Amino acid sequence: MSAPPDVSVIMANYNCARYVGAAITSLQEQSLANWELVLVDDASNDASVDIAASMAMADPRIKVVRQGTNAGPAAARNRALDLAQGRWISIFDSDDIMRPGRLHTLLVRALRDHADIVADNMLVFSDGSPAQKPFLPRHILSSPQWIDLARFVDSNRLYSRTPDLGYLKPFISADFLKRSGVRYDERLRIGEDYEFMARLLASGARFRLEPSALYLYRKHAASISHRLRVDAIEALIEADARLAQHVGPSSAEITGAFRRRGRSLKSMLLYDRVIALVKAGRYREAMGISMRAPRIWPLLTRPIRARFVRLASGRSA
Repeated sequence: MSAPPDVSVIMANYNCARYVGAAITSLQEQSLANWELVLVDDASNDASVDIAASMAMADPRIKVVRQGTNAGPAAARNRALDLAQGRWISIFDSDDIMRPGRLHTLLVRALRDHADIVADNMLVFSDGSPAQKPFLPRHILSSPQWIDLARFVDSNRLYSRTPDLGYLKPFISADFLKRSGVRYDERLRIGEDYEFMARLLASGARFRLEPSALYLYRKHAASISHRLRVDAIEALIEADARLAQHVGPSSAEITGAFRRRGRSLKSMLLYDRVIALVKAGRYREAMGISMRAPRIWPLLTRPIRARFVRLASGRSA
């Protein structure tokens, strides 16, 4: 019986024909070669699954599974987790890219620091632009550091001093994952990564941040995280309530972090309500809500600021 791979790379794919080949190629170029890719296609209607299947024919480390119906990224990742054989689990999106030394660097960091989870910094880039910007600025992540549940939750809210740590792509001990029994919440189509990581931390996971930026996060027109709908925000509020109940009585830091995140999500609901009223021409109602909720004012100014930026750069609206 052959030894299990060092790393199982988990990839949920949906209509990423334009990018999935580059994502898989970047995995094949890793300096750590003992990996498997478990790609679960979430009922794509483009050529992405065919591209992945073609690459799998030439590389036995690649496994492609097709879902019969579109059930969302959480369901696809759970299917992949059930099939994974590796000692470590690496989450990788089908429209992103890894630098060649990433898996090796994360494995070394995890073993050296006895971590259950490791995540590196990301370089954010856009289609058609060579510019790459670190997701976490150097003054926040200049050296390895531990992240606890309170800090993780607190980063995942509006106006946080730390960028949203839920966007980072984790490298997780398969043993810890098995012991904890944590899986993705399939009721969530947005924010499932945050909820998954928060549950792992609530289960006692030791989470280490690696300062190297070895994951390239692609921003493009089809990215699902650009705008939250009302139903998605409400689902996040419900998921937070379940998570807080799971955590139970805890420290003041954790309780405060959950409270601030809850206020943040409710602010997003109010903002969405105000925008809907403005679009419907119900300006008096929109003004009334805005005056009673000054915490959403910075959100309301964002479209204005974005328009000024476009004008200053010579672009049309």
